[in-house]
Amino acid sequence: MKIVDRCSLFAAPLLAASLLAAPLLPGCGSDDEAAPAPAPTPPPPPTLTLGSPNTVRFANVAGGGNAESGAVRLQLAIAQPGFYQCDAHAEEGGAALDGQMALSLGGAELARDSDSGDGFDSRIARQLAPGTYEVRVWEWQNRASSIRVTCSVGAPPPAPVSALTLGAPSVVAIAAGQGAGSQPELPLTIAVAGNYRCDASAAGRDAQMAIVQNGQVVQQDSDSGEGTDARIVRQLTPGLYHVRVWEWMHRDTSITVRCAPDLAPVPAAANGTLALGTPATVQVAAGEGPIGQVNLTLTVPAGRYQCDAQSGLDAQLAIVQNGVVLQQDSDSGEGTDARITRDLAAGVYQVRVWEWLHRATPITVRCAPQ
Repeated sequence: MKIVDRCSLFAAPLLAASLLAAPLLPGCGSDDEAAPAPAPTPPPPPTLTLGSPNTVRFANVAGGGNAESGAVRLQLAIAQPGFYQCDAHAEEGGAALDGQMALSLGGAELARDSDSGDGFDSRIARQLAPGTYEVRVWEWQNRASSIRVTCSVGAPPPAPVSALTLGAPSVVAIAAGQGAGSQPELPLTIAVAGNYRCDASAAGRDAQMAIVQNGQVVQQDSDSGEGTDARIVRQLTPGLYHVRVWEWMHRDTSITVRCAPDLAPVPAAANGTLALGTPATVQVAAGEGPIGQVNLTLTVPAGRYQCDAQSGLDAQLAIVQNGVVLQQDSDSGEGTDARITRDLAAGVYQVRVWEWLHRATPITVRCAPQ
């Protein structure tokens, strides 16, 4: 029996239709061989398992582009609602680098961090609902590095802080990161107008502080106290304030806060007269703003003058007239001494001095013709 293959059997009828349609039979021609191969399925992003570190490789972006554009993306599945903490540590050749991290859900960024962990490590600690999150990591200066990422169940944020009592210290726990738990606010009620001093200290850490009223920062400080302690000294009117505290590098710590009436006299708007060519030593109080400044009245004929401010710390200097700062200086003199040399019209001026970190110190001031 003669065997007829199916392609030959249907060749004639299909020939007539070849101009109208492509061949309908698979395997009867070379069209299938020319069809493009399906695109390969991209590999799934690396995943994070709670409690287990995952080390990924960050390769610096070609051409020195934005480091974040080359971030490595990892998936993190959260099954139960709770408080979680993610850390990213970058290093190369045993040397620690600067890992950066961002957390997103459904394309919306929830948080990002740079240095809230140990050293230059990044840390994000926050409440998370069930879902699949994306953790992006990269190196701040676009350096090739290995980045170790660890996410785990974290400690819940500290309980709400009770109100401050004047004269009594209060210890508040600070959570790592840049969220609400890392910047608690302690209510402070002022009943009598007066001069008050607030201090914030953290052993082995760098406490920061701000006084807030009606959501607005009234004054903020970093290192005006002892060492790296924060201190604010200022006049307060009766009302409700909040003392906000945090750690400079957003690390977890405990901060001791104390506010009390300040018995030191408030410097007047003018604190004496400065005679041309005669040095005067004044005592500058700790604190930012007018409380930490001394203003000396200087009367001069027209001419060119040089004013110097010297201190064992870091003296600052400004020449003021009618409330307007004409010139200000920090380190134009010897070392960290301040110096201003300029032409002055005949008239009355104020020579204002203070300390750069708002610390209490004596400052010697001298102005003389040039």
